Amino acid sequence: MKLVVDCRWLSDDAGDPLSRMSRGLIHALAERRSFIMLVGPETRLEALPDLPWELLPSPLSPTEFFTGRRLNSIGADVMFSPTPTWGGFGRRYGLVIAGGVPHVREGATWSDKARLFLWRFPLTRSLMTRRADVIVGVSRAQERSLLTGSATGQPVITLHSDDTSSDHPAAWRAAAQQLEQVLIDLDNARRSASK
Repeated sequence: MKLVVDCRWLSDDAGDPLSRMSRGLIHALAERRSFIMLVGPETRLEALPDLPWELLPSPLSPTEFFTGRRLNSIGADVMFSPTPTWGGFGRRYGLVIAGGVPHVREGATWSDKARLFLWRFPLTRSLMTRRADVIVGVSRAQERSLLTGSATGQPVITLHSDDTSSDHPAAWRAAAQQLEQVLIDLDNARRSASK
């Protein structure tokens, strides 16, 4: 299984819950298996595991709509994104997303702030969420929110973390184990369906 993980949401902001969750989950998953990391122009590679990576534009760029084609070209089987994404258009790979909400960092441009604001609207999040094969949350409250925006029959799974406020891999090992199984099951289901 060629797994791709979107690592473009990591930031230096200690108050960014999406970045903390991403950092902990990415490092815990890297303890279990290798994958290709999607990084952006502002991604700090030293904050990520020593794994192969692909450079893509910022997830806030209008070119995000073409991410699906780019990942098709590198032969991705499954992608995991820690937040809903516009990048699922035209994809030929499985897509698992988490329900994280991007944080508006200090110094963000007005255009980035406007684009990030879209993640706050339930309708916009629902449009992005419905493009996924499986949705994962990291809390019961997040699961309820995701169920509200999910499509009929779309699986919504809660990952179990020891401490969702921590970015330490130890707090995310159980969640990483669950997520890995979700990714494997999705890949197997897609392979069986294509036979």
